[in-house]
Amino acid sequence: MAKPKTTTEEFYLVRADVLPEVFLKVMEVKRLLDFKLVSSVNEAVKRVGLSRSAYYKYRRAIRSTSSGMEGEMVTLLIVVEDLARSLARCLDVLLEANARLMTFHQSMPVSGLIHMLVTFRADKMNIPTDRLVHIMGQTRGVQSVQVLTSPG
Repeated sequence: MAKPKTTTEEFYLVRADVLPEVFLKVMEVKRLLDFKLVSSVNEAVKRVGLSRSAYYKYRRAIRSTSSGMEGEMVTLLIVVEDLARSLARCLDVLLEANARLMTFHQSMPVSGLIHMLVTFRADKMNIPTDRLVHIMGQTRGVQSVQVLTSPG
């Protein structure tokens, strides 16, 4: 008996070093196009050494979990110490990255920590989202940064 078709897609998180080369090349083509380093798909696939048909076959099947979120919403859970300017420093990181803040919620301090839920658009950012998360995590007063939603 045939398995019934479902509209739910299954996703897996896989390390890049175990992916077949074709997927890595598709990601490189997408990066070249996203950052406008090439003017066309044809130019990008030639530069990477990938056929156009392979690119079109897999382009919607693979995405990065941390970058390539242009035009997409990202939600972070940030835990900061209840110190002067801790919240402002986090917002400064977002502003410097040119993230478009959509929502911001902060909890009351509990045991000296504040939980922030921040949602932003990444389409105009000048750095990849994974880099923003790294910088945020290194910011004074920040205890942890967790990506809750990303279109990956």
